[in-house]
Amino acid sequence: MSHCHNMNLEISVPAGAKKIVLAGNPNSGKSVFFNAFTGMYVDVSNYPGTTLEISHGKFGNNLLIDTPGVYGISSFNDEEKIARDIILSADIVINIVNAVHLERDLFLTQQIIDTGVPVIAALNMVDEIEKKGIKVKADILEEMLGVPVVPTAAVKGK
Repeated sequence: MSHCHNMNLEISVPAGAKKIVLAGNPNSGKSVFFNAFTGMYVDVSNYPGTTLEISHGKFGNNLLIDTPGVYGISSFNDEEKIARDIILSADIVINIVNAVHLERDLFLTQQIIDTGVPVIAALNMVDEIEKKGIKVKADILEEMLGVPVVPTAAVKGK
């Protein structure tokens, strides 16, 4: 499957494949994950709003979708409506959570969990908070959220 950018929500999923959606706040590292998982390249910059379109690519036998960053999926604007629709159509959502802005990012995490779609929370940028002497206890966060939480440092490939 070739790399594709579009705003068309009708992305075909090959038979037997899962639709895996990357979702998270702006500048949380979604596109870094997308690039690592697919071997393709979408623009990555250190400022919010870099991903303005929907990107999708092959991840193993599955379809991986990189969504624009949003702070919620309450349908207050077009980006949130698009993100919500894509999330609701997913087989699984990998919610990229910026550990540096954990409290803010968990608002979206809880909204995604509330949709009932299976969720894995990738707690990204743990290396940044560890530099400040802060340790996030992923096991406690996992227990509180009721979904798997995986600590990561995507730009370092961890």
